[in-house]
Amino acid sequence: MIKKLMISLGVFIAICSYSQQKTFCNPINIDYGYTPFEVFSKQGKHRATADPVIVNFKNKLFLFSTNQEGYWYSDDMLDWKFVKRKFLRDNKYIHDLNAPAVWAMKDTLYVFGSTWEQDFPIWKSTNPTKDDWKIAVDTLKVGAWDPAFHYDEDKNKLYLYWGSSNEWPLLGTEVKTKTLQSEGFVKPILRLKPEDHGWERFGEYNDNVFLQPFVEGAWMTKHNGKYYMQYGAPATEFSGYSDGVYVSNKPLEGFEYQQHNPFSYKPGGFARGAGHGATFEDNYKNWWHVSTIFISTKNNFERRLGIWPAGFDKDDVMYCNTAYGDYPTYLPQYAQGK
Repeated sequence: MIKKLMISLGVFIAICSYSQQKTFCNPINIDYGYTPFEVFSKQGKHRATADPVIVNFKNKLFLFSTNQEGYWYSDDMLDWKFVKRKFLRDNKYIHDLNAPAVWAMKDTLYVFGSTWEQDFPIWKSTNPTKDDWKIAVDTLKVGAWDPAFHYDEDKNKLYLYWGSSNEWPLLGTEVKTKTLQSEGFVKPILRLKPEDHGWERFGEYNDNVFLQPFVEGAWMTKHNGKYYMQYGAPATEFSGYSDGVYVSNKPLEGFEYQQHNPFSYKPGGFARGAGHGATFEDNYKNWWHVSTIFISTKNNFERRLGIWPAGFDKDDVMYCNTAYGDYPTYLPQYAQGK
């Protein structure tokens, strides 16, 4: 009798193991904030977030996005655990974290929210699975809207990129790793060229030539010694919201437009849009790109988040596979070679 029970138990465990979920689907399944920004509620209450960043820190994936009063983390990119946390020191801001910058530097995770002022702190944590954060520096004196920090492990140097404008380019500067401040040497990194790049033109059908498009959503990835400067355009409320990339051998200059652009683009299907995102590597050496999905049913800024397979081909060309991007996609553990 006991032997039969043990055999039955073994079969049951094997079946359960085999039946474990192997896929996820976009938009990703998280508890999106309910009308996180009251000024946009006049058109109708709605769930929304945007401008995501995922960072692999201590073998866990940490997801931050706009105005959620907290963040998520996951071991498998399927089950996301929410950590409630406000990163404001007072009630001055109507934003909590808007288009946040998140980066890992050595054994610490850092977070900074968008601001043009000089009064938003940089936070740090060595244990972000708990609400365990300290202020690293009181203010980032340079100020930055839509910021992105990139820590170059090879050089032990830190860089800041930022910008959200239809007039000004994305900017970049080096930030000292000890003081977390820039010495003020700011360089223009890139600006949109809608006359040459049709996908950068404003409008739902990239046909509005009267209003200049917006460049925003800076994100830097280093691969094989090259720096991949990613950016979003033309605007978050359009199906064609996409991410493009410029490439250079240096972190603050010499960037050239990658011919395979936009590299993250999904203008059709159930979940449209793939702009203002971030590229990250999971624990199985798979590359992914997380970005903003356009909904805009109850409100122009009603948005969700999507994650798509990404990577670099044999010629180091960066790509993101958004084809069938709202169909089931293999989770990192099962994605190798698929």
